[in-house]
Amino acid sequence: MYPTLPAGSVLFTIKRPYSDISAVKRGDIVVFVREQNGGRYNYIWRVVGLPGDNVQTSDESLTINGQPAAREQLADSDGKSVFREQLGGVSYEIAFDPSAKERPPDVSLIVPPDHVFVMGDNRFNAFDSRRFGPIPFSSIIGKKL
Repeated sequence: MYPTLPAGSVLFTIKRPYSDISAVKRGDIVVFVREQNGGRYNYIWRVVGLPGDNVQTSDESLTINGQPAAREQLADSDGKSVFREQLGGVSYEIAFDPSAKERPPDVSLIVPPDHVFVMGDNRFNAFDSRRFGPIPFSSIIGKKL
Protein backbone atom coordinates (compact mmCIF):
# COMPACT_ATOMS: atom_id res chain seq x y z
CA MET A 1 0.00 0.00 0.00
CA TYR A 2 2.97 2.30 -0.55
CA PRO A 3 2.93 5.33 -0.32
CA THR A 4 0.00 5.31 2.16
CA LEU A 5 1.41 2.46 4.25
CA PRO A 6 5.18 2.07 3.72
CA ALA A 7 6.77 -1.30 4.51
CA GLY A 8 6.93 -1.89 8.26
CA SER A 9 4.00 0.43 9.06
CA VAL A 10 1.82 -0.25 12.07
CA LEU A 11 -1.86 -0.37 11.17
CA PHE A 12 -4.78 0.08 13.56
CA THR A 13 -8.16 -1.17 12.40
CA ILE A 14 -11.75 -1.33 13.51
CA LYS A 15 -13.01 -4.93 13.48
CA ARG A 16 -16.30 -5.49 11.64
CA PRO A 17 -16.71 -1.76 10.95
CA TYR A 18 -19.72 -1.90 8.62
CA SER A 19 -23.30 -2.85 9.39
CA ASP A 20 -24.03 -3.34 5.68
CA ILE A 21 -22.56 -2.68 2.23
CA SER A 22 -24.07 0.83 2.06
CA ALA A 23 -21.71 1.95 4.86
CA VAL A 24 -18.59 1.20 2.78
CA LYS A 25 -17.21 4.40 1.21
CA ARG A 26 -15.00 4.95 -1.80
CA GLY A 27 -11.46 5.54 -0.54
CA ASP A 28 -11.80 3.38 2.59
CA ILE A 29 -8.84 1.12 3.32
CA VAL A 30 -10.23 -2.27 4.24
CA VAL A 31 -8.83 -5.54 5.55
CA PHE A 32 -10.43 -8.60 4.02
CA VAL A 33 -9.92 -12.36 3.96
CA ARG A 34 -9.36 -14.23 0.73
CA GLU A 35 -8.77 -17.94 0.28
CA GLN A 36 -6.16 -18.98 -2.23
CA ASN A 37 -4.42 -22.32 -2.85
CA GLY A 38 -5.92 -23.80 0.31
CA GLY A 39 -4.75 -20.93 2.55
CA ARG A 40 -6.54 -17.93 4.09
CA TYR A 41 -4.84 -14.58 3.59
CA ASN A 42 -5.58 -11.10 4.92
CA TYR A 43 -5.27 -8.29 2.38
CA ILE A 44 -5.23 -4.52 2.95
CA TRP A 45 -6.46 -2.55 -0.09
CA ARG A 46 -8.36 0.62 -0.91
CA VAL A 47 -12.01 0.56 -2.04
CA VAL A 48 -12.34 2.30 -5.42
CA GLY A 49 -15.55 0.73 -6.74
CA LEU A 50 -18.91 0.27 -5.01
CA PRO A 51 -21.85 -1.97 -5.97
CA GLY A 52 -23.23 -1.00 -9.39
CA ASP A 53 -20.15 1.05 -10.37
CA ASN A 54 -18.74 0.62 -13.87
CA VAL A 55 -14.98 0.21 -13.28
CA GLN A 56 -12.40 0.38 -16.06
CA THR A 57 -8.65 0.11 -15.61
CA SER A 58 -5.91 0.10 -18.19
CA ASP A 59 -2.22 0.51 -17.38
CA GLU A 60 -2.17 3.69 -15.23
CA SER A 61 -5.75 4.80 -15.90
CA LEU A 62 -8.75 4.29 -13.61
CA THR A 63 -12.26 5.28 -14.66
CA ILE A 64 -15.35 4.96 -12.46
CA ASN A 65 -18.79 5.41 -14.06
CA GLY A 66 -17.23 7.16 -17.06
CA GLN A 67 -15.26 9.64 -14.92
CA PRO A 68 -11.46 9.30 -15.01
CA ALA A 69 -9.72 9.56 -11.65
CA ALA A 70 -8.10 13.00 -11.36
CA ARG A 71 -4.37 12.87 -10.66
CA GLU A 72 -1.68 15.37 -9.76
CA GLN A 73 1.96 14.28 -9.70
CA LEU A 74 3.58 15.03 -6.35
CA ALA A 75 7.07 13.53 -6.54
CA ASP A 76 9.42 10.86 -7.77
CA SER A 77 10.55 8.81 -4.79
CA ASP A 78 12.36 5.48 -4.48
CA GLY A 79 12.13 4.99 -8.26
CA LYS A 80 8.35 5.43 -8.18
CA SER A 81 6.14 8.28 -9.38
CA VAL A 82 3.81 9.44 -6.58
CA PHE A 83 0.46 11.05 -7.42
CA ARG A 84 -2.51 12.45 -5.52
CA GLU A 85 -5.57 10.67 -6.93
CA GLN A 86 -9.08 12.00 -6.47
CA LEU A 87 -12.30 10.03 -6.89
CA GLY A 88 -15.30 12.19 -6.16
CA GLY A 89 -14.67 13.94 -2.84
CA VAL A 90 -11.93 11.54 -1.69
CA SER A 91 -8.21 11.99 -2.31
CA TYR A 92 -5.19 9.89 -1.40
CA GLU A 93 -1.69 9.14 -2.66
CA ILE A 94 -0.81 6.37 -5.11
CA ALA A 95 2.43 5.27 -6.77
CA PHE A 96 3.48 3.76 -10.09
CA ASP A 97 6.70 1.78 -10.32
CA PRO A 98 7.88 1.81 -13.95
CA SER A 99 10.31 -1.05 -13.20
CA ALA A 100 7.49 -3.47 -12.25
CA LYS A 101 8.07 -6.77 -14.04
CA GLU A 102 4.40 -7.45 -14.73
CA ARG A 103 1.57 -4.98 -15.11
CA PRO A 104 -1.94 -5.81 -13.86
CA PRO A 105 -4.49 -6.80 -16.52
CA ASP A 106 -6.94 -4.31 -18.01
CA VAL A 107 -10.40 -4.58 -16.44
CA SER A 108 -13.86 -3.47 -17.49
CA LEU A 109 -16.77 -4.58 -15.29
CA ILE A 110 -19.78 -3.58 -13.26
CA VAL A 111 -19.31 -4.25 -9.54
CA PRO A 112 -21.94 -6.81 -8.47
CA PRO A 113 -24.35 -6.26 -5.56
CA ASP A 114 -22.77 -6.85 -2.12
CA HIS A 115 -19.23 -6.53 -3.58
CA VAL A 116 -16.55 -3.82 -3.78
CA PHE A 117 -13.63 -3.33 -6.17
CA VAL A 118 -10.31 -2.84 -4.35
CA MET A 119 -6.91 -1.67 -5.54
CA GLY A 120 -3.53 -1.25 -3.91
CA ASP A 121 -2.01 2.22 -3.78
CA ASN A 122 1.22 0.87 -5.31
CA ARG A 123 -0.68 0.25 -8.51
CA PHE A 124 1.76 -1.88 -10.50
CA ASN A 125 2.72 -4.06 -7.51
CA ALA A 126 -0.68 -5.01 -6.13
CA PHE A 127 -2.50 -8.34 -6.29
CA ASP A 128 -5.96 -6.81 -6.15
CA SER A 129 -9.40 -6.82 -7.82
CA ARG A 130 -7.78 -6.36 -11.22
CA ARG A 131 -6.49 -9.92 -10.82
CA PHE A 132 -9.13 -11.67 -8.66
CA GLY A 133 -12.26 -9.56 -9.23
CA PRO A 134 -14.51 -7.67 -6.82
CA ILE A 135 -14.56 -8.92 -3.23
CA PRO A 136 -17.72 -9.90 -1.35
CA PHE A 137 -18.79 -7.59 1.47
CA SER A 138 -18.83 -10.60 3.80
CA SER A 139 -15.03 -10.98 3.43
CA ILE A 140 -14.32 -7.52 4.95
CA ILE A 141 -13.05 -7.98 8.51
CA GLY A 142 -11.68 -4.51 9.28
CA LYS A 143 -11.19 -0.89 8.28
CA LYS A 144 -8.10 1.29 8.77
CA LEU A 145 -8.52 3.94 11.48
